[in-house]
Amino acid sequence: MKNLLITLLFLSLPLNVQAGFPEGKGGFNIKKIEDNFRLPCEEIGDYKCIARSIGIAACTLVFGLEANKELAESIKNSDLIFRALMKGNNLDVNSIFDENLSIKNNVKEEAIKSINWCRENIKLSIPKLTNLPKEELDERRLEELTNTFPDWYLNTLEEIRRGK
Repeated sequence: MKNLLITLLFLSLPLNVQAGFPEGKGGFNIKKIEDNFRLPCEEIGDYKCIARSIGIAACTLVFGLEANKELAESIKNSDLIFRALMKGNNLDVNSIFDENLSIKNNVKEEAIKSINWCRENIKLSIPKLTNLPKEELDERRLEELTNTFPDWYLNTLEEIRRGK
């Protein structure tokens, strides 16, 4: 009972989070993200931290599309967020790639879990990502494309790493 009361007290306190995510018309404060957004890397390991950073970046892309940003701008913002998270948490992106410049399986599995945190938002952004006519996006097709998005996003990172 004591733990419940402490938890309720903690949750009722006004907290001011200084992570740097969208702050009005100015958009992202990358320096603030680098300085303040800390992942529990010492507890969970660098590969899980990188996977979570990938998830946050992928969801940033999706949220941008939902906010009626153009795809190019959403990708740019996703990249900026990813770089800020990596730099701020002292993570080396090269550590996630194997000798074939593919993302290691353990990172891929964790990244897919992280990306799927915004699964419903992914589903909403599919029409903008694919430019498919509405009549081709029935529920089954929408579900397939939503399931494919994490793999597509990770494949895109691999292609960038390979210089393609």
